[in-house]
Amino acid sequence: MYFLRKIFSVLLLLLSGLILPATACAQDIATDERSQGVAQAVFGIVSYTRWPADPPSIRLCVLGPTEYADEVLKGAQLAGERKVVVRRMRLDDPELATSCDGIYVGTVPEGAWKQLAARFTGQPVLSISEQQEPCSIGGMFCLSVRPGNVSFEVNLDSVARSGVRVNPRVLQLARRKGKP
Repeated sequence: MYFLRKIFSVLLLLLSGLILPATACAQDIATDERSQGVAQAVFGIVSYTRWPADPPSIRLCVLGPTEYADEVLKGAQLAGERKVVVRRMRLDDPELATSCDGIYVGTVPEGAWKQLAARFTGQPVLSISEQQEPCSIGGMFCLSVRPGNVSFEVNLDSVARSGVRVNPRVLQLARRKGKP
């Protein structure tokens, strides 16, 4: 009897080893699909944005802890010859204000977001956040990531004050902050 229980325990352990990685793999696939959807939304917004001195390469800086930035960090080739060069930076990096044409922000406290927005005041910088709250406190585009769907909200006031121009068709796709 002891021998049978031991064999059963070993078989159960082996089976759980086969099942757990499959579950983890399914979560990775879901996350990858979300990351790809986020990258598509981010690069779509970037491609329809114009800066006063339209740079040949857009420097997108990723800030704070992120959940969906894996695909964004790979960068992109936009229509024509424009590239999006992406790099991760610290919130307190002294070169931040001079090294970014756009920022992609993960989860940061409200106070840190306000300080970040203040650093870019008067500069043409596009801001996109993984969280929805920044659209209430100065962020431009705020993503909403759900299984099979990535949408975004826009703070039109922040866009107007930013110094960048965003194609009106992109703005029409967004859910405007403050509307139901």
